[in-house]
Amino acid sequence: MRITEPGYVPPSEEYWMALMTQGEFAASPAPEAEPEEIWEGLGMGRGRPIPMPSPEDLESGEPDWREARALLESGQLLKVTVVGYNRGGLIVQAERLPRGFIPASHLLQFPNALDGPSRQSALARYVGQTLQARVIEVDEVGGRFVLSERLAYQDQARIEALLAELRPGQIRRGVVTKVTTFGAFVDLGGFEGLLHLSEMSWGRVIDPGALVRVGQELEVLILDVDPAERRVQLSLKRLQPDPWETVAQRYQVGQVVEGVVTTVTHFGAFIQLEEGVEGLLHVSECGDEGVSHPREVVREGQRVQVRIIHIDPAARRIGLSRRGLASASKSGDEHTTS
Repeated sequence: MRITEPGYVPPSEEYWMALMTQGEFAASPAPEAEPEEIWEGLGMGRGRPIPMPSPEDLESGEPDWREARALLESGQLLKVTVVGYNRGGLIVQAERLPRGFIPASHLLQFPNALDGPSRQSALARYVGQTLQARVIEVDEVGGRFVLSERLAYQDQARIEALLAELRPGQIRRGVVTKVTTFGAFVDLGGFEGLLHLSEMSWGRVIDPGALVRVGQELEVLILDVDPAERRVQLSLKRLQPDPWETVAQRYQVGQVVEGVVTTVTHFGAFIQLEEGVEGLLHVSECGDEGVSHPREVVREGQRVQVRIIHIDPAARRIGLSRRGLASASKSGDEHTTS
């Protein structure tokens, strides 16, 4: 299966004929043969798929086509070593990846007007050098792995320009490109920033995928920019008011409220009173009679009535009690009242 970057124009078959028939240097014109005939002669015809390597194959040095495809899909840059050349361009290698090819037209600084011995000499000077490149074509069936130094440079310039203009406190619009267990990555226009799960909502976030999805457009706040490390930290929750800043306006000591148990530990249970505001029901306050473990009286997901016995907005803490209210505990189907 051939996968290419959108809008990519592949190098002509002349490149491939030179690559596969002349090895690592150009000494004569390409043979007069149909491209498919050459591929068939190398055992790489269209009708002969190349099997995906097993973990054992990878350990023994077989190229990892899965990683090659992942690099194409992500657009991530990689460093390759030039191990040879032919009249069409450079032959390159990176650890564990298939042997690749950079067409001369995709080299950053190469005088394409050169011909003959001068062209061969110019290409030969690249051997042994390390280049930064971007994958532009992966053809597992045909065994083709094509890269571009020019596009890698363009990406670099765009990224550097974007990082230079990003400032903490800015609000930017981006697109979610990946959702993980620890957050989401958001493309800000050529560079991805990290939206950590702790910055997704003022409330407790267990599954980032429940809040954002790949392809979704978001407005995010720039928290921090580190050009040296190429890291940008983002926030979604800080575009909304912090509920703790006004918590004293909504809750008072002695007030009986209803909330949902989110976490039960040996020392108590955390009760969510509203999104972003949780209070602690200490084990000593779980009931009128002695309770050795909170699970004896509450469970995650249960809706319970509690009394507020302490409020400290600065420390983001609310103390709760069920003393005298144990009989008022309700099921998870009931509605919150205050």
